[in-house]
Amino acid sequence: MFKIVRIEEDMSNKMYHSVGTEIISSSYLKGVYKHSMARARIPLEPNDALVFGSHFHDMCEYGVEEFENKYSVIPDDCSNKRTKLYKEFIANNENAITKQDYRKVGLMYNNLNDNAFYRDLEDNYSSYAEHSFFATQDGLNFRIRPDKYYSYDSKIVYVVDFKTCQDVTKFKFDVNTYNYDLQAVFYSDVLGINPSDFYFIAIEKTFPYTTQIFGLSDQAVDRGRAKMDLAIARIKKGDEGVGYNLVQRI
Repeated sequence: MFKIVRIEEDMSNKMYHSVGTEIISSSYLKGVYKHSMARARIPLEPNDALVFGSHFHDMCEYGVEEFENKYSVIPDDCSNKRTKLYKEFIANNENAITKQDYRKVGLMYNNLNDNAFYRDLEDNYSSYAEHSFFATQDGLNFRIRPDKYYSYDSKIVYVVDFKTCQDVTKFKFDVNTYNYDLQAVFYSDVLGINPSDFYFIAIEKTFPYTTQIFGLSDQAVDRGRAKMDLAIARIKKGDEGVGYNLVQRI
C-alpha cells in the first residue's frame, strides 16, 4: 500500500520533472516495464507532438484566461523558424505558441467543454489541477502529478488524464500499447481510489476534434496492476536487464 507523505500544490511542472528518477514516476515505471531501468532513465527528446500535447494540457488544466497569460502567440512576421526574428522571439518568450496551434487548442478545448461527462465533473465537483503527490511503499519513493482530480466532501472521487490522439476509435488499443493502464492503476493506488474512477479523456487533434471518455474494465485494471507490480519488482531487485531471457522466442 502506498502512503502519501507530501502534497505540493504550487510546484511547477518544470520543477516536478527535474526531480529525477530516484523518486519513481509513472513514466519511469512504464519505461522499466517496457524496456529496462537503464532505458527508463533516458529522458524523452522533445518533439512537436509532445510540445502540442503540453499546450493542450495547460489549456485543460488552467482554462483560457491563465493560458493566455502564460503563452505568447508568435506573430506572423516572426513565424519563419529560419529567421533571426523567430529566434529572437523564442529567446524572449519561453512559452511561445504558433497561431495555428493556438487556434487548434482552443477548438479542442471548446469540444471538450461540450462533452456531457466532462461538464458533469466540472459543474458538480471541486476540481484541482497539477498537484504533485509524493508517496512511499516498501522503502521506495514515488511521485504522481494527475492532470486533474475531483473531490466531494474533501475526498478524491475521480481522476482524469487528458490524451491527444489522431483517432479516438483506436485509443483503446493505445491504452495497452503505451501502458496507460499501468499509469491509471498506479495513480489510483497512490491516491487510494478505485481504478474504475480513473478516466482518460481522449481528444482528436484534427477536425471535428472528437472527445471520448475511456474508463478501465476489470481486465484492464488487472493488466495494469500486473505491469506495475512487475516494474516495481524489477526496481527492487536492481534488475538492469530488459526482463527477457537471453534468447526470447517469438
